[in-house]
Amino acid sequence: MDRIVYLDYVAVPIYTIILYAAHSRKMVSGASYKWFMMLISASLATALCDCVTGSLSGNFPISDAKAVLVALFTYLYYVFHILVPIFYLLFLFSETRTGYWMTKKHNLLITFSPYFVLMLILFSNLFTGLVFTVDTENGYQRGPLIYAFYIGAAMYSAWGISYLIRRKNMLSHSKWFCLLIMYILNGLAVLFQLIYPQYLVEMIFTAFAELFIVLLVLRPEDYIDYSTEMPSYRAFTNEIRKITSSVSREKIIVMRFINARELQQYLGEEKYLSFMKVTVRRIKQMCDDEKLFFDMYFEPPGRLYIIIDNPGFDFESKIRDLYAGLVTEMAEMESTGARIIPRFCEINYPEDTTDAETIFNIGHQFHRIIPYEQLYTYAKDIIGNDSFRVKNNLDRILKRAINEKSFEMYYQPIYSIKERRFISAEALIRLNDSEFGFISPGLFIPAAERKGLMIPIGDFVLESVFRFISENDFPALGLSYIELNLSVAQCVQGDLSDKILALEKKYHVNPERVNLEITETTYEKIGETTDRNIRTLSDNGFSFSLDDYGTGYSNMQRISKLPLKIIKIDKTLVDDMANKSGMCVLENTVNMMKEIRKEIVCEGVETADQLELLSSMGVDFIQGFYFSKPLPEDKFVEFIKEKNGIRTA
Repeated sequence: MDRIVYLDYVAVPIYTIILYAAHSRKMVSGASYKWFMMLISASLATALCDCVTGSLSGNFPISDAKAVLVALFTYLYYVFHILVPIFYLLFLFSETRTGYWMTKKHNLLITFSPYFVLMLILFSNLFTGLVFTVDTENGYQRGPLIYAFYIGAAMYSAWGISYLIRRKNMLSHSKWFCLLIMYILNGLAVLFQLIYPQYLVEMIFTAFAELFIVLLVLRPEDYIDYSTEMPSYRAFTNEIRKITSSVSREKIIVMRFINARELQQYLGEEKYLSFMKVTVRRIKQMCDDEKLFFDMYFEPPGRLYIIIDNPGFDFESKIRDLYAGLVTEMAEMESTGARIIPRFCEINYPEDTTDAETIFNIGHQFHRIIPYEQLYTYAKDIIGNDSFRVKNNLDRILKRAINEKSFEMYYQPIYSIKERRFISAEALIRLNDSEFGFISPGLFIPAAERKGLMIPIGDFVLESVFRFISENDFPALGLSYIELNLSVAQCVQGDLSDKILALEKKYHVNPERVNLEITETTYEKIGETTDRNIRTLSDNGFSFSLDDYGTGYSNMQRISKLPLKIIKIDKTLVDDMANKSGMCVLENTVNMMKEIRKEIVCEGVETADQLELLSSMGVDFIQGFYFSKPLPEDKFVEFIKEKNGIRTA
């Protein structure tokens, strides 16, 4: 039978390019890398064997020597050909984090049993000729047992397709479809070749399928941290989500250099990355010596994540040796004064947690919870910590607070030194969760900013403050205005000014009763939209304060150009009055603000001595625990009535 091999000739360079690209660009790692490289290698070997047999038996009759070569390469063809669906199946297992299945010998036996049976059939062909024959007159001819190989390939394909269907939720739609394409194209190729056996189309179809995988599934930009050429944190999060969708048992080690940023600044980028590569090499060597199945990932500036498929391995017992090795290797670095301070946390899945977000949060928080000197800790000891429980559930806490409108507004009185009474207050949002109790603003505000939830929270603050002002007789209480903070997210809203002007009309509030605070962080990031909002609201009678002055990089020229009425000096500058240099900085700051005609509020005042010194400097207003902590709305009104001498009817 004449066989047309031109398509195989095309397939060979495609496989070669894929093999080179996968290796040189480090598209995959760990078990996935091993099985993908074996898949491409088996595909390339199959195509080469097909090319050789096709070219040698192209013209009849053939010589005895050619007949022997054709037979030899045909045997090799079948050996490699049936490995392609097996290696692809194992690649799927690894890509969906069920490669642990292959660490058990009986599972390996189950997987390779059909292959061993086919190899026995192939061996028997030496005596029976029932799979194929090669002779000088007719060349290559199929035998009746050839269909056993089709059946074997179909079994592996059916296994792979059913597995992909079961694991569909672990992959994006595009990646899932690209992985399925291998089976679709192979199926079409086999059908075509059954009908037209002279056309060798199977390998070119397989080559295109594997090319799809390289282009659309194994995208290095989604996987690699190019500074270290290691799998990235994004790749780690993908793997963890696969793990938590499976029934595997894994050990996850987080290694955190708690002084990573300082090391990076001290050593410089190049030396620091060299240090990280030494660390990675040491860990890999240890894992290889222990014959572990593992993957490692890097998150800048100094976190390493190691997923180990051997859950029973005692990683802690190796830490001292690993640490000693690092110190020895980095002795030159430490001689310059740069110390390496690693911390380790072990997470056992699923014993410690089955939640992906909890694993991520442990990786980012554990070193802040454990004692500073503790080198190694376990997730089971972290998860029960009250602080971690709150941080780990902040998403749920915030969503519940927004849905149930369970935020509360507190007000901290502001004292006028000149008038010797309380003339305003700062509105501060608080959260008292039904499950976790009081949540510090220092926790939930940054979390809300990260999650994009500051708009609904900011809307709640605006509505609450306007309502509060409208429901209380401010002149009778002796109050002039309420200050409220605007977040960066609010300031860049195109409709912020419209929202506030609508609330002014809804509650019939004089805009002079509202002072809007922007922080130095907001001020530094000021853009066209923010500037337009500030100008519009200022033109409509609202005043502005710059909050937390002293924590950023504002300068007098920029401050003088904005319509700011008040500058609020941060508590850190007030606290520094205890030393001479701090006093000098604060005095000069107050004098500069007076020169550009800004009113001054000092925050965080806690003692009578601070109050006296600030009064002598000419500060206008005082805010702090010396007078009052933030109070709920009703208690704030009572406080103001009492302190301002307001008589109730």
